[in-house]
Amino acid sequence: MDKLYGDLGKAIAGQKFGLHDETETLVAGENIYPGDPVFQNVGDEEVGYGAHISGVTLTASAALVAGNNVALTINGVSLEVAFSESSPETFRKIVDAINLSEDLRGIGITAFQVEGNPLKFSLSGPGVTITGTATVTGGASQATFSSATYTAARFRGVARHMELSYREGTGFYPAGVAVNVLTQGQITVPVADAANPDNLKPAYVILTGANAGKFTDESSGNYDCGCYFRSARIEGNLALIEVRGLK
Repeated sequence: MDKLYGDLGKAIAGQKFGLHDETETLVAGENIYPGDPVFQNVGDEEVGYGAHISGVTLTASAALVAGNNVALTINGVSLEVAFSESSPETFRKIVDAINLSEDLRGIGITAFQVEGNPLKFSLSGPGVTITGTATVTGGASQATFSSATYTAARFRGVARHMELSYREGTGFYPAGVAVNVLTQGQITVPVADAANPDNLKPAYVILTGANAGKFTDESSGNYDCGCYFRSARIEGNLALIEVRGLK
């Protein structure tokens, strides 16, 4: 571990650098690997999760009408809701159908109506990347649904490398165990293939795709975690970042 002696050329993911840091202990809400960004949901002070698109808002282009049927596909689970009495009542039935689905409850996805907008509802779930679509058929007219994604969580820090159990040569914190999270200080993290890190460049967390959970200097479409790179890319597709607290 040459990095412990000041050589940035070699390191491992989740290895802290320097003497000035703060570390907190959370409960892993899912398997978390050293160097992973760790997020917490608002109102939850104990559990940490990885990087996810943990929210989707679906918005109808117009009110629903008699005869409409709404076909929903949420994380591979299919549901269908028929028009009932009025457009607001049908949206309420959609939310109820999602929340009563055992398959969706089993993976922690819930739905809620967006206050003040009768044409919107949102999906949310900690520790899971959510996908959702809605298609309207039947009736005299068919509204279309557009979707917008977001993360309902907040960046807390980066998982530290500790003495971990190993599976297939890779150490990680299994779901349900204590995970040590560096909330202030410098630590090595995995960077995306196309990232171009350099000292004092802002760092962002990628939430989707093959590089989800890695860090990048590209702001577009990525999560502003308030961190800064403190090195260029080093061996192992890693870089040193400075963590600056809750974001």
